[in-house]
Amino acid sequence: MNKTSSYLNMYDRLSSQTMTDFEKIQILIENENAEAPDQLYSFLQDMEDMFRRNKLVQFMDIARYRAKLLSSQIAIDRRIPRPKLQIQVASELLPTITKTVKEAMKPLEEGILEIKATIKQLVDDAYDQNLVHYNDGLNYTEFIQALWRLLIKDEQFKPKTLSLLDRISKNEALQLISEEVNRRNSLERA
Repeated sequence: MNKTSSYLNMYDRLSSQTMTDFEKIQILIENENAEAPDQLYSFLQDMEDMFRRNKLVQFMDIARYRAKLLSSQIAIDRRIPRPKLQIQVASELLPTITKTVKEAMKPLEEGILEIKATIKQLVDDAYDQNLVHYNDGLNYTEFIQALWRLLIKDEQFKPKTLSLLDRISKNEALQLISEEVNRRNSLERA
């Protein structure tokens, strides 16, 4: 399946697992572990695939790094042991790869901030127009679902709400709406 990830999924993947993978690979390189190049190559394949599927232009850079790492498997000078050369190439590539991934994250961060600002605006507008009323008989999840239905069906909110769904899933939208309602409620109580 060639489906793109949402901004939140992709950002979470890049910020958590990717940085953990970088640390693991860095430790392998520092210990001159022969598995470091293979781990880095596998990581680059995953990144290239994710970047390509999600139309991030950095996938070409990642492919280039992967090709450079692959070429280190072929010893040009037979006096240099191949594993040492591979570890050296992996060590040289790691900072550049880290920088490339961080550059890919910048537009995602900006997109997430934009999404959160849109949700804040939608929730604020709904509250300001007295369209949101919490009923004590309603549990919080039902309340958030009702607010979502309002935002998706009301002609005033619908265009912005639908545009959110191009970038995030419904569940992520519900989560962000819930966070915004909680933030708003905590400010009102303060």
